[in-house]
Amino acid sequence: MMMIGEHFYPHSRPNPSVQIPQRDLYDEQTTSPSPSTIPSSPFTSFSALDSLPALHRYLPSNEPDPSFEDELDLPVDAFSCDHFRMYVFKVRRCGRGRSHDWTECPYAHPGEKARRRDPQRYNYSGTACPEFRKGGCKKGDSCEFAHGVFECWLHPARYRTQPCKDGPACRRRVCFFAHTPEQLRLLPRHSPKGNGSGSGSWEA
Repeated sequence: MMMIGEHFYPHSRPNPSVQIPQRDLYDEQTTSPSPSTIPSSPFTSFSALDSLPALHRYLPSNEPDPSFEDELDLPVDAFSCDHFRMYVFKVRRCGRGRSHDWTECPYAHPGEKARRRDPQRYNYSGTACPEFRKGGCKKGDSCEFAHGVFECWLHPARYRTQPCKDGPACRRRVCFFAHTPEQLRLLPRHSPKGNGSGSGSWEA
């Protein structure tokens, strides 16, 4: 306690030592918090402990996701077949509830650059949009051209219509090109009315 007229100068007293007891991290990890140790808020009417299981679904986990088990039953090549790559890959929104590595996931996630418009729903060609390449296309989803590499090369008019320069030695996770003669897709002839880029009508 200071007396009147007494001045306190921070450097005039030595700093007192504070003893901090060592923590046993193993004990902390195995004990669960009691409801009394969790701060309560007047704005919430539920217990914080009740909300923990709901929040765990958004944390990364090495445990298998039960909502994703139906896809585990698919054949190994299901995600790499032509139909899946052209019409589903990065088109259909991901339905997984758990947090996961979206770069490994074949489905679309909000904000990712690989996201594509559905070529069956939107009438766009496999030709790259010059405005999108400059930084932004004002037409958005109504643009008749492909926005980005994935829309361009996974378009049904372009996907695996050319051989891969690396052939069977290709190590890309997703390759837009054919690695064997059997993978090479031959497209039907375009109608003279079409624009030659996949958005026109097809002939048999």
